[in-house]
Amino acid sequence: MAEETPVLERICRSAASAVSKGLRRLPDALSSGLLYTLLFATIILLFGTQHTMIISPLVIIFRGKRGKMFETSVIPRMVATLLVLNVLAYVATLNLAFCLALNIVVPFLLIMVQASQFNPKAYFAYVMAFVFLELRPLPFEQFLVQLTVTAYSAVVLAAILLVMRWRAGRTNDPEGDLASSLETLAGLLDRLAEGANAQEVEQELTDLERAFDRLCFGSRNLLRKPDRMALRYYLYATLFQRAIYLVDDSSWQRSAQGDTDRTCLHDVAAMIRQVKVAHTPQERAALRRCLQMLLDMVELPEGRIRIFFRSLLHILMIIVSDRPTRHRGLIPPVEPLGRVARRFAAGLNTDTYEFRFAVRLSIVMALTCSISLLWGFNHVYWLPLNAFLLLMPSYEESSHRMKTRPLGTAIGCIVSFLVVQGLPEPIEIYVFCMVMITFVYACSPGSWIQAIWSTSFALTMCSLTMPETTAMALRLLFVCLAAIIVLAVNRLVLPSTRERIYEANRRQLFEINRSYWDFVLMSIDHHVEIRRSADMLSDFHLVYEEAYGYAQELEDDTGRHRECTRLVTYWHMFSEVEQVEYLVQAGELSESDLNILRRIAERLHEKVVPQPVGCLAVDLTDDIESEDLRYALEHYIENSFTLRSLAQGSV
Repeated sequence: MAEETPVLERICRSAASAVSKGLRRLPDALSSGLLYTLLFATIILLFGTQHTMIISPLVIIFRGKRGKMFETSVIPRMVATLLVLNVLAYVATLNLAFCLALNIVVPFLLIMVQASQFNPKAYFAYVMAFVFLELRPLPFEQFLVQLTVTAYSAVVLAAILLVMRWRAGRTNDPEGDLASSLETLAGLLDRLAEGANAQEVEQELTDLERAFDRLCFGSRNLLRKPDRMALRYYLYATLFQRAIYLVDDSSWQRSAQGDTDRTCLHDVAAMIRQVKVAHTPQERAALRRCLQMLLDMVELPEGRIRIFFRSLLHILMIIVSDRPTRHRGLIPPVEPLGRVARRFAAGLNTDTYEFRFAVRLSIVMALTCSISLLWGFNHVYWLPLNAFLLLMPSYEESSHRMKTRPLGTAIGCIVSFLVVQGLPEPIEIYVFCMVMITFVYACSPGSWIQAIWSTSFALTMCSLTMPETTAMALRLLFVCLAAIIVLAVNRLVLPSTRERIYEANRRQLFEINRSYWDFVLMSIDHHVEIRRSADMLSDFHLVYEEAYGYAQELEDDTGRHRECTRLVTYWHMFSEVEQVEYLVQAGELSESDLNILRRIAERLHEKVVPQPVGCLAVDLTDDIESEDLRYALEHYIENSFTLRSLAQGSV
């Protein structure tokens, strides 16, 4: 008994914590519950109870977009996608071959197009729509009714989202947020000039940069060109990043705080504030001329402060040269098919987070949906339904759900049995179920408390058509079968444990560094789009953030120090390559230096970490005339030697 008490106490504390969180989330969940109730009631009245499976995916879409500013082109795409998925779901129920093929292809494509390791559940609503719509096979006449229900529900959702978007547009101010970030940056530079703690300033700059990196990443789409607002996000992220490079440079910190550096930082802060308040074309043109004069007239000593000063002024010139606005058309510009195909093909490797999960989910859905189609047993569709909800992108989250869902299901069976005894009337059961669905949206996804409410909802609804004890037995059976299938696939097919993801992230950081030398080579001879470096910028920093978070949690002190140092060194190397790229793009280098840099980049592209002795890339650095370029390359080489020492275990 002494051993059971702590377990009981943990369960009680967990339940109390879940109830407390649920009560706090309840007001927010009411809108989801009301939408579910509206669609549920109208669909039953107009079309019948067998056509309600589309509601849950629509509520997930609603929860992801409510109260946010989004492009109006999202609405017709959403409606069209749901209708296409409805057709594909019907075809998947026609025979086993279609079932296997479509359950492999459709989830795989949706994950590869929509999800990423930084937004791993972006696929969830649309894959749920496809899976749920095929759970109950329908004759052709009833399929046409279901298609009508999908169209009706999508239109209702679209109207609600547009109203909420309109309300959000009255309160959200993207231009104000951008202006606020500029003021914050100017204030941080002033503080740095006045002797503020460099580490505190660096952390605030890093937080700002991460926010804009995520905005950059979130504005991407496989099929559409990025709008001009996405370019602004990149430019602002680059502003913060350039300041971080300066603050993080230990050699600059040791020599900083002279009159020249303080004046430089105050001047840049003043220019940033001018950019913030320049609104008219005339004001922006005048400011651009002022920035150009500073670039032409201000002489600074070679080194990090000079690179920082000139690069920030160049970025500010790009910002004020045009005042781009978000594309508001219904049909945004589309990427060329060749570029889409290359980007999609780049994700088809076992190192990518999306590919590994897409393969696992496709296998699980093909297997469980085929069993459901062939078995034809009462409520066998609960097998693929539970399997879909148990299999998550993270191995750890899936393992957690395989514990919480069976437990919550068992408790939910008891709750449902007790409730059914006291609710003899169908209308009372409907009201209870709508309350339960609101509780579902108030709980943490995947928690055992959420499983209680979802099971109570499902079984109480089933009590209208079958004995509750039979429904309880079937629910428990199919949850356990789904857990066994998901466990087997998670362990045997491309597992994505946190350790595996970390190793893939490390390789990706190395590959981005290598790719950036390709970018340098191209920019020496040709003009390259800013968006290409923008993609690498946001990718690197988001991957770095995720990898560094994992490394900091390592229990072994030696291993934690080694991995954190390795990642910081990757970041320093990336920052130096980007500084080199800036010097090329800004036209700061002579033809002689460009020729030398071309030879260096060709070798560092092939061997990102050069040999300490006998490497031509290292030897060529001494022949460079530009002190700025030599400064960046010497720091890159120094950091690459640190990385080599870490790999050899000598650091």
